[in-house]
Amino acid sequence: MKDFDSWNKKKIKIDGNEKYNHPKEKEIWWCSVGINVGSEVFGKGDDYTRPVLVINAEGNESFIGIPLTSKIKSRKYSCIIKTNDGKLHTALIYQIRSFDKRRLTEYKYTLSDEEYSNIEIYFKKLYKL
Repeated sequence: MKDFDSWNKKKIKIDGNEKYNHPKEKEIWWCSVGINVGSEVFGKGDDYTRPVLVINAEGNESFIGIPLTSKIKSRKYSCIIKTNDGKLHTALIYQIRSFDKRRLTEYKYTLSDEEYSNIEIYFKKLYKL
């Protein structure tokens, strides 16, 4: 059973935070994604975090990101990537969304140009660009 009450308490603290991190495109950060509804991706642990790839950070207070999972999933709109430490992750392209920068808890990696170009291919496929 999902504990929405605990997440709501955490979310209130995040909302009261005045500190904004400043991520850059291609960076992967731990992000307090929270608990979400149904099949929407959610975070784990006390801070309800998961790694998120930043694809656009031009907003002052928000960014567009793609949640990652350590489970390898070969789906139409999921891209398998390798991070700097050699670990494989799946970028859940179909779960792309806007996040407030106050949700970011810790910088993790910067994705290589080669791996990021793979993400772009899947993104263009999803949005038929």
